[in-house]
Amino acid sequence: MARLLQSDYRKALDVLYAAGEVNGPVAFPRPVLETLRQLVPCDVVTFHERSASPKRVLVYSGEPLGAVTPEIRAAHRRFAHQDPLRPAAGARTLTDFSSLCEYRRCELYQHCDRPLGVEFILQLYLDPGASDARLEFDRADADFGERDRSALDLLLPHLRQFLRARPSPVGLTPREREVIALVADGRTNGEVAHALRISPETVRKHLENAYEKLGVHTRTAAVKAVFGR
Repeated sequence: MARLLQSDYRKALDVLYAAGEVNGPVAFPRPVLETLRQLVPCDVVTFHERSASPKRVLVYSGEPLGAVTPEIRAAHRRFAHQDPLRPAAGARTLTDFSSLCEYRRCELYQHCDRPLGVEFILQLYLDPGASDARLEFDRADADFGERDRSALDLLLPHLRQFLRARPSPVGLTPREREVIALVADGRTNGEVAHALRISPETVRKHLENAYEKLGVHTRTAAVKAVFGR
């Protein structure tokens, strides 16, 4: 771990203060992301999270390096399997998984990142299971270093706590919310059980408890009650 300066710790505290002021369904809105950009200088930082309405939460801070056109979106869906970045414990750069030469030869780079001007990426996974929540930092001119990783790794347990501590509708437990988030992604009870490493019977019980709290009787209604407000 790289040694952090006193100024780095002050900026990390600014992130925590901003995150602590959030009181809504999006854990890391733009004001929080702006403090993260002060901590880890980059062109754009984005918060990604799977949701039901819309299908994916995307919040960003910074000036996009290029316009995300319908063609780029379509190409990203088509070549997403080529993305070398994977969920990991701690901050990881694209070059942890692939050399730049290898990545620049693939269609994902040619049709998506290159038109956007993105050359270097740093990801921090907060919840790779239920919600796929993560932070992505993009740069055009220089790769991310050990100091950037260390600063984010320092914050990681606190950011995860902020993610879990968001207000849940009518007192849903974090596990009940996780179950409904996976149901919103179209998964069966068996698939939810596998993702969370619990039994299908436990999944059914969590859903029944959530239905009662939400005042609904179906999976679709529960998803709408949690994510559609």
